[in-house]
Amino acid sequence: MDAPIHPGPRTLDLLALQPQHRSEYIWDGQLLTQTFRARRVDLLWEFLSPPHVLHPHVVHYLEEIGLYWIISIGWIQLDYALMTALIERWRPETHTFHLPIGEATITLQDAEILYGLSADGLPVLLSAAMRYYSRQAYWDMLHMLMGFMPAGEEVAFGASPIYEAAVAPSIWGGLVPEHFGEPTEPPFSASYYPVRGYSWGGAVISYLYRQMCRVCIGTQRDVCGFLPLLQIWVWERILQFRPPLPQLPTNVEIPHLPLAHRWVMRRRLAREYDAHHNLPLCRDVLDLLEDAQR
Repeated sequence: MDAPIHPGPRTLDLLALQPQHRSEYIWDGQLLTQTFRARRVDLLWEFLSPPHVLHPHVVHYLEEIGLYWIISIGWIQLDYALMTALIERWRPETHTFHLPIGEATITLQDAEILYGLSADGLPVLLSAAMRYYSRQAYWDMLHMLMGFMPAGEEVAFGASPIYEAAVAPSIWGGLVPEHFGEPTEPPFSASYYPVRGYSWGGAVISYLYRQMCRVCIGTQRDVCGFLPLLQIWVWERILQFRPPLPQLPTNVEIPHLPLAHRWVMRRRLAREYDAHHNLPLCRDVLDLLEDAQR
């Protein structure tokens, strides 16, 4: 008599969190159609897009640390079915995706090549006390660093994802000038606030790891972190998920790096591809991966 089929793992010596892992719920017939959803992504991009104008001080510091690439590359449509199928295979014990062809993960090199985020430098650390800051405490810190205070309630909804990304509020403080009022000169200079020399790619990767570790356990639905990096990483690494890239007009030139440019810019010029949001299909593609398809 054949042994009963079970999704694994064969032993719990290493993957000790399997009983609470999302894959266990799926095997039991739960969460079969539930996809993850990101926290206020559209609000964040509205916060960063015209007619909102970035204050010159903010642009300067974003360029200094290399995060301005994210804004210049722009918005990308996320396929939440693809994100869900992939995160279902994320293992917090090893910080890797477990696939039929082996383990894979996003590296610091990927963050630098795909989005231009610096891999070298000092670690970016957030004070543990800031995790418990109230909204008013954030505004007080913003006033101390930037010299002005938010004037509208809607600013909180645009700003909170940025705080969740653990980016210093002093860098992002003046993103929406018409809501903040007339800003004054920030009480710091480049020498006072040395933004260079930090591994911002490491900060983005570590936060994405942390959020994938959080949502792959249990039945949670909300996910955050820099998901465009994850999606473009999948397109670069797994050919079956790669959307068609149309030919560009002869007068359009795309920078060689970061590689995210080619995905975002080409898809802006040709909209015939849309995310299919087909969760069963994405799961099947991952289940049927073979070594020759790496």
